[in-house]
Amino acid sequence: MKAILIKITDLHQFYKQLIMMFFDSFIAIAMLFIAYSLRLGYWAIPSGSLFFAIIVSPLLVIPIFYSFRLYQSVVRYLGFKGLLSIAQAVTLYAVMWGLLSYMFSVNGVNGIPRSVIFINWMLCILSIGGSRVLARWIFRPINKTDNTNIIVYGIGSAGMELSN
Repeated sequence: MKAILIKITDLHQFYKQLIMMFFDSFIAIAMLFIAYSLRLGYWAIPSGSLFFAIIVSPLLVIPIFYSFRLYQSVVRYLGFKGLLSIAQAVTLYAVMWGLLSYMFSVNGVNGIPRSVIFINWMLCILSIGGSRVLARWIFRPINKTDNTNIIVYGIGSAGMELSN
């Protein structure tokens, strides 16, 4: 398992970003299907304009997440600011998706229930934020070099810099 994780960490940053974009696109589509099914109370596959709105949701997710710099950050060192950026990006995505799906839906018969937007927002925050935290937890202990303990003698600025 550790060998696989090391190979993943050794990938070029471009390939890591592609993997994250694919994963976020998959999560966006899956969470919309789940939100729609949770709202209706049974497993349903939407049809018509709603199905199209769900399938093209990655066209919103990827640019919004890219503008929030979620693909440039290193997941192993994700902190509170990163989780806040994820929450802001998902909120913008949910609002934009809701507005666009309402604009392009055909009257109220085949339209989406308003609660799907809120359910989708909650599910996306939990799944995307949770996946980043899980990745941080998995990849954090991966260290390619052996750490050795050292003693820093002296308290000058060079010693403080070395210690940090």
